[in-house]
Amino acid sequence: MEYNELLKKVEQGLFWLDANARHAIELHETFAFPAYEPSIRALIKGTNKVRCYKICLDAIYFEFVMTLMRMYDSYERDTICLKTLFEYLSDSFVQDFEAKTRRKVENEIQSARKEFKSLNGSHLVGRLRTVRNNMFAHTSPNFSRNQVAKYGHAEKLLKRTLPMLNSLNSAIGGKAEPYDKVKEYWKKYSREFWQTLLSKDS
Repeated sequence: MEYNELLKKVEQGLFWLDANARHAIELHETFAFPAYEPSIRALIKGTNKVRCYKICLDAIYFEFVMTLMRMYDSYERDTICLKTLFEYLSDSFVQDFEAKTRRKVENEIQSARKEFKSLNGSHLVGRLRTVRNNMFAHTSPNFSRNQVAKYGHAEKLLKRTLPMLNSLNSAIGGKAEPYDKVKEYWKKYSREFWQTLLSKDS
């Protein structure tokens, strides 16, 4: 594949991975406030709102896991995922990129690649992949319940994924994405939404 075609695929991959990362942040913050804020649970305790509250949180967390795990997809044909992106970021591509842009990016890319390999082969990703493949995307009765992720595992993976992805954004695009700002905005949106939705007067 020619350099310009590869560059286009790398940029396209980063665009969609960034979109997934942002959506994962939005979903996590929309989930976290009502799930972990004691005053919200106290507000609806003993009311019929509890039923829909649980359905809503389950649905949001479902989409959070699905969005996050798209980045760690193992089905590579016509699928944008980190594994495919790192295949495009070959040594020869990086050398050509450095020569054409006159920027040194090899260390950033290699650091991100090392982190991806560590994560992709980890129990953390394996357990989330089991949930995604055997419980969310499909209904499978035959898998080890000992290999299932728990609440908090997806948050841990997101926390490790964002710096890795931003290393690639900085290397290829020349700037990091403002994930911390996205997180802070969505904390405020989530608090305002859920407090209004579940208030005693609503």
